[in-house]
Amino acid sequence: MMIDLQRIVSNEKNRIVQVNQVPLKGRVVNGITIMDSGSADGWAKTGELVITSSKMMPENIDDAKELIRELVDRKISCLMVKPYTHDKAAKFPQAIIDFGDELNLPLFAIKDHVTSIQVLNSINAQLLEGRRIGKMADLDLDYLLKSNSASEKDFVFISELKKMNLFDLNIRLVKISFAQAPKPNERLSVQLDLVNQIHEFFSHAQRENRIMTYFILEATNGATVISFFNHEQTELPPNDRTRFTTLFKNVNIPRFTVFEGVSGMHPAKKIHRAFSEASFGVEVAKTLGWSERPVFYRDVSLWDLVNKISKAQDSRLYPAEMDEILEDPEIYETIKEFFNQNESIKETSEALYTHPNTIRYRLTQIYKQTGLDYRHTNDKFLIYIALIKKMMKNAK
Repeated sequence: MMIDLQRIVSNEKNRIVQVNQVPLKGRVVNGITIMDSGSADGWAKTGELVITSSKMMPENIDDAKELIRELVDRKISCLMVKPYTHDKAAKFPQAIIDFGDELNLPLFAIKDHVTSIQVLNSINAQLLEGRRIGKMADLDLDYLLKSNSASEKDFVFISELKKMNLFDLNIRLVKISFAQAPKPNERLSVQLDLVNQIHEFFSHAQRENRIMTYFILEATNGATVISFFNHEQTELPPNDRTRFTTLFKNVNIPRFTVFEGVSGMHPAKKIHRAFSEASFGVEVAKTLGWSERPVFYRDVSLWDLVNKISKAQDSRLYPAEMDEILEDPEIYETIKEFFNQNESIKETSEALYTHPNTIRYRLTQIYKQTGLDYRHTNDKFLIYIALIKKMMKNAK
């Protein structure tokens, strides 16, 4: 559970003071650490609040700037410095203050009468309280994801946490899942890395006023993100693809293959439906090995329908011979590429390095054996359904 930096600063106003002008809205803190040397050394992690003293800061301004740049690259939440002496030289130089503004990093001075340990203990207490409250919010959200009849009263606690009526907003869910769950000895570090990267992305979106707020629910092998937004913040297709493609590219966990499913936009009361859509997107991504891009439910909603019909009844939508002809590798690859290339004979032939007449011949064989004509819309639709079933069967 992360807590707002703004909230920490408000609670610590008698101990710290911000020395630059970087806005704090939307910034979150997930941990706190002491910097006891003049180097980042790879220890700083995304979302952490870093405390140090002016004694630990490099005396040379250029070296101090390089250190701050390293901390920014590691996406720390902010830097708090305790003056080592009362001398002016021990305080923030204006060049460092300006550099913090340039890099969008909040800088704070710990007041003379306060020790670093006092600040550390106080912020740690806030983080612990935040985690306790976060666990309670997780329980409410977990219930909402599984409930088909969410009401406004079910949103009361999480709405109070965010100080807004979440029930009146719209939602979108993103489910991020690993191909394999982390081993027990690495699970904590992998999950922390994943959640920190997701937080960094969505907190930035919140600062840009692209969403109102968000929650992250951790799972054994990934996480689910619930973002809330109002009507003005709604990104309509196809423009909404950009954000979630960027999210996918920003999530980088070494040695782990990651899948991403994205739901459609829904009123908050339909949070269960959004969760089902995002979950199915991940299922399709895993089934077909689509780890290079997010899978939007609207792109695979037909697959969901076919899957449900197949499970619900035994009746066939198309001739049985269609399943048989798909066992032919050449026919199968031709049909798959035909739909991948938006039903273009020319582009299908180029993709398969085959003459267009050969493609036409193979597609005609389908008509001769099944009666389904690829040139007729209804028949083409049935061929596509048969292909979906075959692809999902092959991937199991």
